[in-house]
Amino acid sequence: MKREQVIGLCVLLTLTAGVICGVPRSPAGREEAPSDGERAYMEMLAAAPLAAVEGETISPDQRFLVRAVGATDICVSGVRVPEKVQVVDRSTEEVLWETEGMVSQEALWSPESGYLALALSARTWCSVMVIETEHWTSWEFTLPDGSPIPEYTFPAYYEPWGEWRSAYSLDLTFDDGNEGYVRYTCYLYTEQGQVTGETWERTVETLPGSYDFNHDGQPETVEITSVGSAHTLSVLDADGSTLWEEEAHGAHAGWTSIFACSIDEQDYLIRYLPTMYQGWAEYSLQVFSLNAVGGEQLLHESDVTWDCNFRMEGHQYDVEALTDFLWEVHTYLRDSTLLMSTEDGEFQFNLPGLQLEYYPFGDALELDSREALEEAVRRTEREYMGEDGLL
Repeated sequence: MKREQVIGLCVLLTLTAGVICGVPRSPAGREEAPSDGERAYMEMLAAAPLAAVEGETISPDQRFLVRAVGATDICVSGVRVPEKVQVVDRSTEEVLWETEGMVSQEALWSPESGYLALALSARTWCSVMVIETEHWTSWEFTLPDGSPIPEYTFPAYYEPWGEWRSAYSLDLTFDDGNEGYVRYTCYLYTEQGQVTGETWERTVETLPGSYDFNHDGQPETVEITSVGSAHTLSVLDADGSTLWEEEAHGAHAGWTSIFACSIDEQDYLIRYLPTMYQGWAEYSLQVFSLNAVGGEQLLHESDVTWDCNFRMEGHQYDVEALTDFLWEVHTYLRDSTLLMSTEDGEFQFNLPGLQLEYYPFGDALELDSREALEEAVRRTEREYMGEDGLL
């Protein structure tokens, strides 16, 4: 809804309530004395405070000030709507950027003062604008499908309504209209002097069960935050603070698998990375607990590097070394829970550990003997090689 619509709505509401009355002119063109209703409205307008800018009015580098200036003749929800919201240079008072004032305006600066998030709201709607401070261009937040923020959806209902994750990443939280909330993450880009943004819904999944990865006797919970194809696994301490976290992505370079297991009646985390490169592969396994501040305490680690260039003459394929490593992985994952994985670009979570499939051995980890696993390793080689040893 544009400002003109807001003004029209406010005037309509006050007219309906009998607060504002028309001022008829006398035949001679002289204005009559204000009516009681008009006088009451003018007194209310004079007494109403100007809707100031809330939040972070001064940028972190102390260079810029966000302020409300001027006063309209519109009073909504007990405050007077300002004429403008401006960003000014604190040293020169130069106006660098401005927009029309609203009933509410809240400012949130990025850590390095490169961007300003400005939430503007009226009676039934809100918008969020992001202003970049190099060229002073702005981008208006939209939902992932490109639509505007629905009416009766306000960021101010939740604190913090916004949080800068980095200099170019902004999290926003809105009321969902059903006594809940929805989160979004915006990634910001400046191209050819114009700021633009990309919006993703941000979901949080709390996994069932509790653990004690730091062995302090207090329960910890695990949650996964997902933004598009990026996922973050977090271990939360008993007080809800983040003790440890790991990121995983759908792109090949970010494939990661994290498991939980119990060893000697104590909880541990497992990081399993079967990574494939061009012509070779490197598989690694780490089993670790956490200390009081979330540092990793290594219990066991191993790895194997092998030649996966099956089509090349002189290919080396150490079946014994690869089988030994995979059988060790099987032993650790046998009684584990897959907390999160993006292996092969597929996001999976909260599964029995051995259900993880990985290229090129598929479900070989589920085999219940070392001999069967070795045969699966040999079969993989045969499938990639012809009778003469080459495809």
